[in-house]
Amino acid sequence: MKIKLNLRKLEHFKNDKNFIELFNKGIDFAEEIEKDSSIGFTELPDTDIYVEKAKAVAEKLPEGIDTLLVLGIGGSALGAKMVRDCFKEFLNKELIILDNVDPFTIHEIAKKINPEKTVINVISKSGSTVEPISQFKFFYNLFEVELGKEETLKRIVITTDLVKGNLRKLADELNLLSLEVPENVGGRFSVLTPVGIFPLEFCGIDTKLLLKGAQNLKKNGKEIAVTGAVLDYLFYNKGKNIKVLFIYSDRLYRFGEWYLQLFAESLGKRVDRDGNKVKIGATGVLAKGVTDQHSQVQLYKEGPDDKFFAFFKVNKKVDVLIPESFGEFEGFSYLNGKTFSQLMDAECEGTMQALENEEKPLILYEIEEIDLEAMGKLIYLFELQTAVCGYFYNINPFDQPGVEEGKIIAKKLLGYN
Repeated sequence: MKIKLNLRKLEHFKNDKNFIELFNKGIDFAEEIEKDSSIGFTELPDTDIYVEKAKAVAEKLPEGIDTLLVLGIGGSALGAKMVRDCFKEFLNKELIILDNVDPFTIHEIAKKINPEKTVINVISKSGSTVEPISQFKFFYNLFEVELGKEETLKRIVITTDLVKGNLRKLADELNLLSLEVPENVGGRFSVLTPVGIFPLEFCGIDTKLLLKGAQNLKKNGKEIAVTGAVLDYLFYNKGKNIKVLFIYSDRLYRFGEWYLQLFAESLGKRVDRDGNKVKIGATGVLAKGVTDQHSQVQLYKEGPDDKFFAFFKVNKKVDVLIPESFGEFEGFSYLNGKTFSQLMDAECEGTMQALENEEKPLILYEIEEIDLEAMGKLIYLFELQTAVCGYFYNINPFDQPGVEEGKIIAKKLLGYN
């Protein structure tokens, strides 16, 4: 399935000397990133080894298991959640993803699940992330009380570093089922590793199709990723320090959540690669079309000129006819014979034109159809675009030092030395 980047009124940028120079530089960056063995996400589309490993672990689970409880946070949860919620029609088992420590939610899940038919998948690359570890302690105890230690241990799958960390040590000592997070793949880039592959395979998603789409984009879509990175870089430097994703598809809304984490953690940095203090990075905002036309567009149209917009629409979608009921009313009759797809597309186009009339910069990603291959393409497209943009900024898009300080303080408040 095709993904097209429509520059609309920004099409003239392609003939701009500065754009052309940056585009060529971006292509070089993309090739450099894909050749760097320390950057592992670019290798993932070309192997199905993690699919096979996930299937091998699934075959060792006790019979009668119908639910997987994933304990993770950030990149350990958002990718699987994105794909699960986009392709609910494929699910043949329940996939519960707990990505917070809100006691209300934990209590509700604890009331709902049946330990005998549930497997716990705790995910932490470091093996010591406080949120999934605390969740794991709680649910392990819950299962042990009901099932006993031996049966509980059969219902645990650890996803962590291959050789180091507390979870790896635990998995080795107790001979637990386990999967590896590749050392050269960071959490927010890990959806195509066992972090995302195992939960999705468990519930019926054919992850080889995700890989196929990602591989296709890697081979044929580099220009789209680089163009997006150039525009992000240019408009940030023009004072557009807020990037709005306007997604006209309920099924892709979780994609927006996944991308915003990737965007924020990768590109929001205090220092550049040379140690200079730069405090760089745009703020990402997620909007749902058409819903947020009635909550955010007033600000976007008439508020500060500090935003760059990326719209997303799906061209081929399930359609529903709007009936001719109450057609005798003049205010209703114009909808007779129209479909909800036509309505959504018209509202998307109307919003874009209204913003363009105010000279707001925007681009449009057109996805031909939402399927697993298209999702794989989106994943790799925006991972590569984000990495290239980081190279334009001369920052490291693969670390997150700002996240670590808050974790350290939280642990100290809880008595950790």
